[in-house]
Amino acid sequence: MAEKKKEKLDLILNKLDEHDRRFDEYDRRFDEFSGKFGEILTGLDKIMKELEKAREDRVFAKAKDDEQDRRLGGLEERVEKIEAKAG
Repeated sequence: MAEKKKEKLDLILNKLDEHDRRFDEYDRRFDEFSGKFGEILTGLDKIMKELEKAREDRVFAKAKDDEQDRRLGGLEERVEKIEAKAG
């Protein structure tokens, strides 16, 4: 009877050892993934900064275009007045 208990205990301990090895493997894989995930986030941060800069550039370009359009509109009015007077 004691021999059966010992065999059962050995079986349980072997299963625990196997689970422990699997857990260590999963832990190692998780650590690898965490490192790669950090690299991905760092890369995304760089991309986001570039996108923000591009957006700011577009906003400034739009403002400059609007100012040029306003000035051209004023020049067109002046030319029309001069043409009307010259006639």
